[in-house]
Amino acid sequence: MIADAEDAIVTACRQVLGQTVATIETLPGPWDQDALALAFRKMPGVWVYFDGGQPGKGARGGRIDARFMVYAVTSHASGGRERQRGNSRQIGAYEIVERLVPTLSNKPAAKLGTLMFAGLRVLAPASAQRKGVAVYEMAFTLEMAFPAPRDAADLGDFAIYSATHQVGDGPDTESYAEIPTGNEETSP
Repeated sequence: MIADAEDAIVTACRQVLGQTVATIETLPGPWDQDALALAFRKMPGVWVYFDGGQPGKGARGGRIDARFMVYAVTSHASGGRERQRGNSRQIGAYEIVERLVPTLSNKPAAKLGTLMFAGLRVLAPASAQRKGVAVYEMAFTLEMAFPAPRDAADLGDFAIYSATHQVGDGPDTESYAEIPTGNEETSP
C-alpha cells in the first residue's frame, strides 16, 4: 500500500516532468546531509519520501493519513536566480514545484485515495547554498486504508534463521540455520 502510493507519485512526476530532470526516485530515508550528497550526483531531480502519518478519520479505523514529501533539487553555477527559475538549458526549482503541485494535488494515487497538498518549504541549509543547490519540500497527505491481514496459510515455510547474540559480557555470537521445510529438491 505505501509502496504503491510512492510508485504512483513517482509515475505522476515522471509524466509531468519527462526528461527535464535527471532523476525521479524514492528516497530511502528522511532528507538530511546523506540525501543531499545523493542529490548532488543526480541534479536536477525529484525525490519522494514516505514520512509516516497519523491515524485516519475513517469510521472503522485501520486507516492512516499518510504524509509524503516530494523534494525538488536543482543546481546552477550561475547563482540563486537560475537555481530557482531555471534558464533555457535547465529547469529551476520553481518550475518543478509549479508543475508538481497541481499535478499531484487532489489526484487519486493508485486507487488508494486522493493526494492533498499540505505545504511547501524551502530546505536550503547554508552548506547547500554554498554549493549552489536549491531544495524545496512539497508535502502531501493521503488517507488510505491498511490492507486486510494476510492469511498465515498463504505464507511460505520459515526456512532460514539468522541472529547475533550476546551472553553477558562475552563476545557476539552469530547463529545461522537452514531449516528443512520438506519442500527441498534432492539430487539423486
